[in-house]
Amino acid sequence: MTPEQRARFEAHCADQNARSIFPLPITCTACEKLIADPGTVCGPQELPAGIVVIPFFGYFCSQACAATFERDYGIHFKRAATGEVSYE
Repeated sequence: MTPEQRARFEAHCADQNARSIFPLPITCTACEKLIADPGTVCGPQELPAGIVVIPFFGYFCSQACAATFERDYGIHFKRAATGEVSYE
């Protein structure tokens, strides 16, 4: 990305952040731990390592929280060959 493209991208992000009245933070579905706060960062944000993302459902801060949620609510998520919850 050229410096000019980067400057335009950052201006676009600042404009989008200003338009967003209520940027909602991403929290763990089980324990409500803060995972990411899109209101404070411009542009694409990397999620911390170990985050479990369930498409069209929610985010978990760890495999343990995903497993606890499964156990507590009787829901079974898709799992990888290693036994971890995975939708990749």
